[in-house]
Amino acid sequence: MNIRKLMLLSTLLASSTLAVGCASADSASDSSGGGGGDEGTLDSSGQDVNEVAAGPSVASTDAEVWSVQNQWADKDTANAKLAGIGWAANSGLTWEEKFGAWLSSVEKIPGQNGWDSTIQITTPYGKKMPGPALECADVAIWLRITFSSWYHLPFYLTGYDANAKRVMYAGHFGIVDASGQPLTSYPHFKAQYGDNEKTWHAGATWPSDASLRKKHVGDNDTVNFVTNPDGSPAGAGAYYDEIFLNKRVGHFIVLMDGLFGSANLADGANMFHIKPESTRPGDALLERWQKNGIGHTLPVILVDHPDANRMAITVSTGSMPRRQPKWQGPADSMSYFTSDQTGGVGAAWDGSEYAKLGGGIRRWRTPVVTAGRWNNIVPMLDRPVYINDSNLVSISARPARFAELLKAASPEETRDNAVNGITSARTTLHDKPASCSARTKREENFKVLYDVMQTSFSKSKAEVDAQYRTLEDYVYAELQYEVSKTCCWDTTTAAMNDIIQSFAKDEKATNDKAGVCKQPTVFKNTASGYSVYKDYAAKIGKSADWKEWNEDEPCNSRAVKDDLLTDAGKTDMCSSMAAPPPAMP
Repeated sequence: MNIRKLMLLSTLLASSTLAVGCASADSASDSSGGGGGDEGTLDSSGQDVNEVAAGPSVASTDAEVWSVQNQWADKDTANAKLAGIGWAANSGLTWEEKFGAWLSSVEKIPGQNGWDSTIQITTPYGKKMPGPALECADVAIWLRITFSSWYHLPFYLTGYDANAKRVMYAGHFGIVDASGQPLTSYPHFKAQYGDNEKTWHAGATWPSDASLRKKHVGDNDTVNFVTNPDGSPAGAGAYYDEIFLNKRVGHFIVLMDGLFGSANLADGANMFHIKPESTRPGDALLERWQKNGIGHTLPVILVDHPDANRMAITVSTGSMPRRQPKWQGPADSMSYFTSDQTGGVGAAWDGSEYAKLGGGIRRWRTPVVTAGRWNNIVPMLDRPVYINDSNLVSISARPARFAELLKAASPEETRDNAVNGITSARTTLHDKPASCSARTKREENFKVLYDVMQTSFSKSKAEVDAQYRTLEDYVYAELQYEVSKTCCWDTTTAAMNDIIQSFAKDEKATNDKAGVCKQPTVFKNTASGYSVYKDYAAKIGKSADWKEWNEDEPCNSRAVKDDLLTDAGKTDMCSSMAAPPPAMP
């Protein structure tokens, strides 16, 4: 957790405590939420779980965020028989299946950044809203909380507060301890914030919560499709004010942004491993490349079955810094599902076995009450596809199985999917040139491209590089994540990419004029930092566009003097240029 995010979270918690003790809820109106997102401030619960994960005692308190009126397994109750977003009346679906149906109903629309596509959700109140700006784990949590609160379903997450040395639970009942009693350092949502679900009706003016509307979860949560009456930038709070009649939920999600991250979703107390074949909308793929620190979360929104033996999966992902959930179709997502970093074979850079890190395809546990206590369980219907956390053989076999399930129908499709994946990674790098994950995803797609071009089109690696690699691929060469300072820098910008690419083109033009081929300068940290680009920015009159390095995520490599390239990052541009030109079609 970096210092900026800790300060943001501390600000909100201090204001929340004040509101509980001696002030109105509105006194916290200018607070910002914690920016933890994928990181979170809570550790994994450390529970040894199987089909059942113990939760807090059932208690009725003024910390409640929303009431529970339905159960996830309901099919035949009066509420379950009603029509909803993505399902008809008397559908016979459980609420879990309806959650998937709602996600399958999301629309693909242009994102606010002008180049990515994002999702547009439909609310029970007839609104259509593009996704907010979120970090990656926050997308999965936001979708689950949103649906649960709209339809009054139970929900909670379990985490461990290392500072207070206690397990804590955050959900429909508020933020409580094992006895079900509210923790004093967090809001009493029912007492402090309003709920307009019973008073609003279609056609009436939408109610607004001024204190919620002013809240942010960091300085990069702006949504340009929502406006504030006073002209202030609209962020997470304003967005939640637009989609929730129950304003308590919005205040709750602002806090959840800073408390929980991908490490908590990798916790068996919150989500459970499933077999690849059972993947459905609402599940989440987790990428974990280290025991401690950030990872990546890819919520599944669409699953198609081109035939009985194949799947095509679409995900929608957030990022650091925050962005609208990015629509990533089957070609973009395949490399994640087949990566060993999603719980596969081998070990991470810190020596941890990938299969023990919680990565891979996972499904939400559902809360039920047993003997006066909330328990997060593996639903009975899901137990045939459930994989216990200790079954490392089955867990680690999943990326290879996904490679079979997600394989393309033809060599041409495989080639085109790989090229699309490379293009998508380049697009990310145009926006965030320090992104090491984008560099790695590009190279994973190049590996697929090398293989299919050799086996099906008789092309050598050098010929593939000559045909498909561009100058920027060498400039943004792949770095070793754990020993490269650049990989901790999440707040690089598109303007910085323009400077880097301009420098590379000038450098190449100079070499071309001299009649020599030289490997381009890689954008990475060196003994002189990033001064070559800073100096160049000044030379071309763009000093204001160049930003200094910032530790945007916990960085064990902050003192590294020279970032290290991977083997793929050492690909020689000049050898590729010397390869025979590709045959004309």
